[in-house]
Amino acid sequence: MRSKDDSLRIIDLWTFRSTKSNKRYIVEVEGFENEFYGIKFYWKGVEKSKDRYSLLTNDFEPRTIIRSCVEVMFEYYRRNPLVSFGFVAAPDLEKDLKGKNIDAEPGSRRFRFYKRMMVNLFGPETFVQASDITNTIYLMINMRQLATGVITIKTIEERLNQTYDGEYIINI
Repeated sequence: MRSKDDSLRIIDLWTFRSTKSNKRYIVEVEGFENEFYGIKFYWKGVEKSKDRYSLLTNDFEPRTIIRSCVEVMFEYYRRNPLVSFGFVAAPDLEKDLKGKNIDAEPGSRRFRFYKRMMVNLFGPETFVQASDITNTIYLMINMRQLATGVITIKTIEERLNQTYDGEYIINI
């Protein structure tokens, strides 16, 4: 399904059902210029919540869920081998952190998990993997697009700063 929000960006909606919990998940793929797509997902049961990206289901199946989102990414890549991807790892809610021994490593637990998954699933031949740990942004920038000069790390930073409140600095 395809819809447009107020900013006129195209958002494709994908759904999948977990085989373990039988919960339905929504994957939002937000299209930007230069073949760049932002990936977001959440459990359908919390779609009306402002915290839908941060809420935990406690079903202990993050690999399966992330792998399903990666399959959506693969579909976009099969359609267009010049695509790049990005996502923001939503912060943990305070109620989910209570009683947990959280280490001082930068980035949220989600961010570190997503980063490990992307590094393991995508090699360095196709995508430059870059991030802003402070803002838990992870980018997979298409090497072919970078080579043409159509996109640069600097232009991505500028676009992030124009689109969202904050100061974003992308590191490779």
